[in-house]
Amino acid sequence: MQPDPEDRYTEAEPANSRSALPLIIGGILLVIGVAVWFIFSGEESEPAPPPPAPEKPAVEVQEPEPELPPAPDIPEPEPTLPEEPNKPVAPVPEPEPALTLEDSDDVVRDMLAPTNPSDIVSSALLNENLLERSAALVDGFSRGAVLTKVLPLPEPAGDFAIIEQNGVAVIDPASYSRYDKYADAVASIDPDLLANSFHRFRPLLEQAYAGLGYDPEDFDNALIRSLDRVLDTPTIDAPLPVVKYEAIYQYADPELEQRPDLQKQLLRMGPENLETIKSQAAALRRALLSPPPAM
Repeated sequence: MQPDPEDRYTEAEPANSRSALPLIIGGILLVIGVAVWFIFSGEESEPAPPPPAPEKPAVEVQEPEPELPPAPDIPEPEPTLPEEPNKPVAPVPEPEPALTLEDSDDVVRDMLAPTNPSDIVSSALLNENLLERSAALVDGFSRGAVLTKVLPLPEPAGDFAIIEQNGVAVIDPASYSRYDKYADAVASIDPDLLANSFHRFRPLLEQAYAGLGYDPEDFDNALIRSLDRVLDTPTIDAPLPVVKYEAIYQYADPELEQRPDLQKQLLRMGPENLETIKSQAAALRRALLSPPPAM
């Protein structure tokens, strides 16, 4: 039995804790950590009520969707070639102390902060234990889960709303604009820099992943699987019908309702923001699976 990654973090949730929506792609991962997190941390668990409508039956539980195909390995950097035998050898400087998880936060901030002036990224980087949080987020996303306690971020402005169209309750398209700045923050991130950051911090990320009870060598597969979860989210241009079940709203389409929580949250961003997130996820996936530079 694997430990629950959220058990390692003890921050109290806000009094009006939201079910998710400031994260995926983002960082190393703050991006995968910080991007999807942009999307989810801070969403109301119950949106604003719609106009009175007839009570709808609960959505029928469907068979779970097929699992994603196995994620490929992210290639390791090639070792640096040895110097030619007769070539003069430059003096070797004193090696810097090896970076550890305990002292990695400042290095992560220095590497990622200049790339994205967004207040969302800046807020994420104020947290401590960034690599451990990133590993926990990647673990959750790889399973389609949204771990709402792991990376606190600012909540979206305004309220998530339901309206009625032709007698059907749907997500108010005006609510999508609440997530524009989160999608813009993800769009401003350089996927190649993130891939290079992954290789820089890979040993520590694998160590943090092992701390959750997993094989450290599986971390790269979990990261690719997280991106595949994002890319597998359908882009739907039409209004999304919902039905109220007890105190929450569910998608009226059983195929959508049976999808992982991560994808159901991404759908709430609206089709344009979702396409922005998916485009960055695809670019980061390509960068990670490209041969890295020699180290």
